[in-house]
Amino acid sequence: MREPALTNVFAFTVKRDDVARFFEDVLGLRRQRPHEDSVWFEPAAGATLTVHDPEDEPPEPGFVPWFQVPDLAAAYDRADARRAVVGGMRDGYFLARDPDGRVFGVRQWR
Repeated sequence: MREPALTNVFAFTVKRDDVARFFEDVLGLRRQRPHEDSVWFEPAAGATLTVHDPEDEPPEPGFVPWFQVPDLAAAYDRADARRAVVGGMRDGYFLARDPDGRVFGVRQWR
């Protein structure tokens, strides 16, 4: 069984192109996966960085780490017991807040 892992970090921003260009220029990241609402940077190792247009989640701009877990329902139940779930279970994932109020996403290992 796979262990929980950080697999993606989303940067939600109204300045998608400027932020993506910043990571290209400063860190030398290369764009992958063209999408109309996001820019994906997939490294040789580690988590994927995605610079994404703002949507209805999360309401504030910033970075949102995404984790994959072996048992999504159990992780949801543990987060719900701590009143950390944001908006309930969605289409195969949920959002939660840590004790300091930071939003993160959780989905099942595929």
